[in-house]
Amino acid sequence: MESRISPVVFALVYCIVYAVVLAFDWPLFNYYPQVGEFTWGWTPKLEGAGPAMTWYGLMATAGAVALLAALILRDKVVAAALRNWLWLFPLGAMLACVYFMRIFFRQLFI
Repeated sequence: MESRISPVVFALVYCIVYAVVLAFDWPLFNYYPQVGEFTWGWTPKLEGAGPAMTWYGLMATAGAVALLAALILRDKVVAAALRNWLWLFPLGAMLACVYFMRIFFRQLFI
């Protein structure tokens, strides 16, 4: 029985979308642990709530888009076309994330 969800498409789309979502700061939700509140979408910072945790929202956004793409696109077509290049997508996503977070690395080592 063939799977309905394409793991190859999910992984590829997740890598691409996560880098884009991180670059534009488009979390599905934010969580403020000091007050225990969730806010949906991008919202201005809550007053007196402390820093927001956006990473989980970024992952949820990328996961939702990747799941939708994995349900629509078939694994055989994508895997056959990109068979020897699949490793570039996670590597590119990691390099993009390091580039987008470069200011934090500078503060860490300076």
